Amino acid sequence: MSPKRLQDRTQNSLQQRLAKNCYWDDLEHILWIDCRRILPARGVVKVISWDNMMLDANPIPAYPPEFKIFTWSNYSQLAYWRKQIPKWVQDSCALFPTHQLTLLHYCGKYPQILELLDQAPLLAWRLISSGLQEPEVVALLSGKRVEMAAQMGWPGKEETVKFLRNLRLRWVNQEIAEQVELCLLDERRLQALQSLPRINSMALSLAARFPELIGSRLHHALAQLPCRPMQCQSMVALLEDAYRLAEAHALPEQEIARIGHSRYLVEVTQIYQAWLSTAIESALQDEEQAMPVLSERLKASAQPFVVLDVLEDWIQLSLWQQHAWFIDFPDQKNAADLKLVAWLDEGKVWGALLSTLGGEEGESSQIFRVRGEENSLPNAKPLSDLHLWQATGKL
Repeated sequence: MSPKRLQDRTQNSLQQRLAKNCYWDDLEHILWIDCRRILPARGVVKVISWDNMMLDANPIPAYPPEFKIFTWSNYSQLAYWRKQIPKWVQDSCALFPTHQLTLLHYCGKYPQILELLDQAPLLAWRLISSGLQEPEVVALLSGKRVEMAAQMGWPGKEETVKFLRNLRLRWVNQEIAEQVELCLLDERRLQALQSLPRINSMALSLAARFPELIGSRLHHALAQLPCRPMQCQSMVALLEDAYRLAEAHALPEQEIARIGHSRYLVEVTQIYQAWLSTAIESALQDEEQAMPVLSERLKASAQPFVVLDVLEDWIQLSLWQQHAWFIDFPDQKNAADLKLVAWLDEGKVWGALLSTLGGEEGESSQIFRVRGEENSLPNAKPLSDLHLWQATGKL
């Protein structure tokens, strides 16, 4: 299991343990979160009800920012506290990875923040998580939203507010927050995005990674589609593969422009596969009959992972998986430390491009790309197997 995946699983387990240690005081309308055996430094956290937040004149307390309370399982004790909160407020606060309780309390106490959460939720979250004290936040509420944006370090202009208002995100993590930052701080991206009536995660990822596609037919089409994490990852991977292949074979600009003129990602896939077929025909140079049968080698190998050393193997794996591995074959243009590894998992072939790195503690390797058949991205199983093999240091 990768370190990030292990960290995510540990964090999810921690959040659910906290959910089981909630106690609702129906008389006082207080939710108590007992952290003494889970996070001793947090002690027992007091959270007043939504109704009381709207009437409370006391300063908003410093809630633990890491509590993702709206992702917790809705055990009965927590359900009593949660049922007072409007569903759209819960869903909006749940978008964010930190400061959910603080954001909720601000929304209950200050109608201006509640309105901001509805119209530009990322700006509301950024304002609350910025480290400003409550009087400083209240002072900003009396001004314009462009002034709020400027205080957050973003361009203080209407284009910034329009961009934030047009965001339609189903979740916000560190990567998405960085993509928003990049688009806001880059004048070219910010201006180009003004033409989109809505910006979902796919359109945001596209703008951050491929600014030349902003405003294209493909960009407008993707902005209308529902977005899921794996869809975004697959889209970015496909476009990176296509542009990498186009650059390697110095395709003319009018040919590369076909990507932006596409309406659906399936059209981009067809363009990529056509380029790949042409490139492979050129790379083979009438030597296809001399190629070793890679599938038989993988099945007969005593080792589960096989390092491919010759160009013919790289080409055959490219044919097998519909992914242009061969353009990274080490030569005078590429670093000689690149290695291509292939293995079988439940009858399917997987490939990974790695780089060997030398250091004081010996040689290690870094994973660049992993692909399956039909140029698919890996799920947890092949990734875990690869990380375990990588840890053996047999590369």
